[in-house]
Amino acid sequence: MRFISRSFFLSFLLVAAGAATALAQTELQRISTTERADGLGLVVRYHMTQMPDSFRVSQPEFNRIEMVLFSMDLNTDSTIPVSVAPHITEIDLYNLLSGLGTDLYIAEGTYFVAEAYPDVNGRDVLLSLRFATQQEAAAQAGVVVTAVPDEDPEPDILPDDEPAVSEPLPERVTERSGVSLTFGAQGGLSLANVFEATFNRDFRSGITFGFTIDIGLPYTLPYNIRPSIQTGVNFTEKGFDNPSRRFDGVSIEFDYIEVPILAKFNYDLSYGLSPHIFFGPYTAFMVSAERVREDGSRRDLDDTTREVDFGMIGGAGLDFSVGDIILNIQARGSFAFTDVQKSEFSDGEKHLFMALVLGLRF
Repeated sequence: MRFISRSFFLSFLLVAAGAATALAQTELQRISTTERADGLGLVVRYHMTQMPDSFRVSQPEFNRIEMVLFSMDLNTDSTIPVSVAPHITEIDLYNLLSGLGTDLYIAEGTYFVAEAYPDVNGRDVLLSLRFATQQEAAAQAGVVVTAVPDEDPEPDILPDDEPAVSEPLPERVTERSGVSLTFGAQGGLSLANVFEATFNRDFRSGITFGFTIDIGLPYTLPYNIRPSIQTGVNFTEKGFDNPSRRFDGVSIEFDYIEVPILAKFNYDLSYGLSPHIFFGPYTAFMVSAERVREDGSRRDLDDTTREVDFGMIGGAGLDFSVGDIILNIQARGSFAFTDVQKSEFSDGEKHLFMALVLGLRF
């Protein structure tokens, strides 16, 4: 019976995670370029199925503008159609752990200042490129111009009847309010015991598995740390082995359905690596409680065991991307605030749990 219930629960988690992932995916369909309505530059449109979580524009060089779309579930298919307009020689796309990056290469002798903003349709992202002087482009790119040509500094591509426009340079980073949802599954091996107990016991080895939901927040903390909230539903095996005569058995097994709510802090490195730490409370609901004797016989302990357990979880992990899939490994530990057994049967013991889990997100 316990095997059937575990198999059914695992199958349900996998189906639910897959369906939710398919519904939540953000896709970049194509990139197009067109002339600005005022004739003073170009507009690059990123055609999206829905608005990404955030986006950033920067200009590290005179002839290169970087545009990054942040969304953990962003479809980064390499066959995305790209149209190149005059003054843009090439647009390169590359995958990031948390989204998609694009490099726009500008023709020699042409200078732009860039600004990104969401389209009024609430779905696409627009990159506005305004013709500029060499000095303006240098200011945005952080480049020092050591020699300026003697001729008119205004680019000859400006219309003759239009005066040069002087306006404040745009912010380097443009963020959009909103959250991202990432769905996945994870599973691994665990060790469980109790603390604050007066009887002798050993660790019980077991498993844990479930599905996760990562809620990315639209903020960046100092040192480029990305905060998020991780929750989900996990099946966990707890308990202890070789207790004293008090339990008259070789193993005491407690199984729970656990719901954590964790604060997660991510730091993106190069090569698609993102280490993180997490901590927060959990609530666990008892599925079964049993005493196992040496001959394999079992006896239910449901009547003496608390049905709900509360505690804290903490740990660290590493995410890394492989194509469109994000793999992760986490080491986690937890301890309970409540006694395992009801007050009239309790020796003060509380759950202690450690696990090493592997997971994936789409």
